[in-house]
Amino acid sequence: MDVDAFAKRHILISVDESAASEKALDWAIENIYRAGDELHLFHVIPPGQYVVLSTDMGFEEVVEDSEASQKRVEDHARNLLTEKFVPKLKAKDIAYQVELVRFATDNESIGAVICKRAEQLQAACVVMAKHNKGAIKEFFVGSVCNYCTHHCKQPVMVMHND
Repeated sequence: MDVDAFAKRHILISVDESAASEKALDWAIENIYRAGDELHLFHVIPPGQYVVLSTDMGFEEVVEDSEASQKRVEDHARNLLTEKFVPKLKAKDIAYQVELVRFATDNESIGAVICKRAEQLQAACVVMAKHNKGAIKEFFVGSVCNYCTHHCKQPVMVMHND
């Protein structure tokens, strides 16, 4: 019997707060996961945001979020993953890792981070949900899914949200 047939595979699942991400996880568990695999819940957190304050006199000042504010965003993301996604994995006794990455949030760079992590893991598959933004917005802004399907070296499975 081939020993590699039972080797642990890594499956990277790109998740966010959407119901589509939850659907993608459910699909991956039912259709890709096999005993011994490890699922990686991967979420990209935006870097510190900037707030523009305007005064009555017309002056504007750009203020960066405080460390405390950035920590709250990170804590919220971690809580979201552990409350929304992790219970499903624990209920089925599936090995998992929660991975939060703080990175610039344009679609191309998010896609690049996902592809890089998938390559580092030698992921058997990247699973992600497509968000229906509309043709015009997708044309101008792009899509994380589009980036990943064109640039990832690992196989990418896109769950359409129709």
